[in-house]
Amino acid sequence: MNSSKILSITEQQSIMLEMMKVLHSFLVDNNIRYVMVYGTLLGAIRHKGFIPWDNDMDIGIPRPDYDRLLFMLNSGEKIGEHFYHLHYTTDDNYHYQIIRICDDRTIVKPSYIRNQPKRMGVWIDIFPYDGIPGISPLSLIRRFRLYINKTIQIADIYAIRNKKNFLNILGNLCCFIFPHAKKRNELIDRILRKTSFDKSEFVADVEERNKHFVYLKKEDFDNPQTVIFEDTFFYAPRDWKDYLLRAYGENYMQLPPPEKRMVHDVETRWI
Repeated sequence: MNSSKILSITEQQSIMLEMMKVLHSFLVDNNIRYVMVYGTLLGAIRHKGFIPWDNDMDIGIPRPDYDRLLFMLNSGEKIGEHFYHLHYTTDDNYHYQIIRICDDRTIVKPSYIRNQPKRMGVWIDIFPYDGIPGISPLSLIRRFRLYINKTIQIADIYAIRNKKNFLNILGNLCCFIFPHAKKRNELIDRILRKTSFDKSEFVADVEERNKHFVYLKKEDFDNPQTVIFEDTFFYAPRDWKDYLLRAYGENYMQLPPPEKRMVHDVETRWI
């Protein structure tokens, strides 16, 4: 491994694929339900693997299983030889709600993150799936509290200090007034848990600051479909077509124009 060499997207994808194979086996062995979501699922269906310009992987896990996985990882259980996890409970500079599984042989430096974790390698993101709050007065209050705290959290992550545009200045001001990132993350998680996964018909990555959640049916996790991904198979929602229609529209099988092919702006190297 040449530590001075920046890894290409193809090389990053190769690392993630091997990571995901190990993670899949670990989750199955521990009866932890999961499905591919977002661009990872789109890639599986449209490309039978990675979207060519994509350099991360996303899976969703039901909140009860997610909490059990987090407890296992925080208690020292290892997924694989070169794995470690990031979570706001273990790193004060990691301000996302999600678990991020990283490869310890690599180092990733995102240019767009305000507060860098102590270390971060090539990653797989794990999103908790919760019940979707309804439209009762109490649920609407929960949604409002979630939106406000997520807005501040996003500013805390992405408001780069040396950029002088209006949004960055506003974001830095919010972070100065509300500096307690870990407490904010704990509050967001408490709000999310108030709508039970097990008692909900529809579930979603509710921590996303979206007006319309890209939901799944709870049963999608109990009877997932096995779909091809590169040279192996991973789990997809049972009704993956409906999910992709909701997430990307009816033309999801068509390639977007080059200017809309998003890639994370990161520098990735071997350690």
